[in-house]
Amino acid sequence: MTFKRRGAETGSGFQDTINRTNEAYEKLGRACITRKAIPGKYLIDRGETRRGLAFPSMTLSSPGTQARLSSHDLKGIVKENKAKDWRKFIPESKAEPDYGGALAPEGRAIFYDAKTTRREVLDFDNLHAHQIEFLERAARVGAVAGFLVEFSAHQEVYFLPVQLVVQWRENASRKSIPYQFFANHLALAPPGKGLVIFDYLAAIEVQEQRYKKDYSRFKFPTLPTRKSRVTNVA
Repeated sequence: MTFKRRGAETGSGFQDTINRTNEAYEKLGRACITRKAIPGKYLIDRGETRRGLAFPSMTLSSPGTQARLSSHDLKGIVKENKAKDWRKFIPESKAEPDYGGALAPEGRAIFYDAKTTRREVLDFDNLHAHQIEFLERAARVGAVAGFLVEFSAHQEVYFLPVQLVVQWRENASRKSIPYQFFANHLALAPPGKGLVIFDYLAAIEVQEQRYKKDYSRFKFPTLPTRKSRVTNVA
């Protein structure tokens, strides 16, 4: 599966692809899923007054005529003012994941965070505790909840349900989930049709048919157990 990628370092290319796929889902009536805005605030210097973008004075052709500005001119003004009037944006810690919405036709809720990695593992360092806690709560009441994971080296996307994240974290000694686990036990999101770039909802349906919606049928492979400290006795 191949799709256009940009900004692999930050994952923005993957997010762009998800956004376009979600727009296609909504047009097809399959789901309404949106990316949540990042809450935060702008900082201004002490003594600085709040102000909007100032427009240059324009000469009107006749009294009472409304000034008009072309879109090209407006973009130029915004770009020029951003360079000299930039305010620092401080994002706040967010409990909710990147994406949330509802699935057709029942209106079942779905929440997930998007993760992309160039490595052969998904590190737990990339899975924030407050997001896992939120996703667990959502899953308990029947929502689809987890992480949409892209392994960029393989150009593959999988949906990792939060139930499996929790079980892995509690039972395995390693602090990462290898790519092979995804490939062997989860459903690969297939290429979509039309405007759907990759059909991750189809992959979720396959997994839930196989393991049930709560993943109670999922049987973990033998995992490395937590090793107890061994003390050498002379």
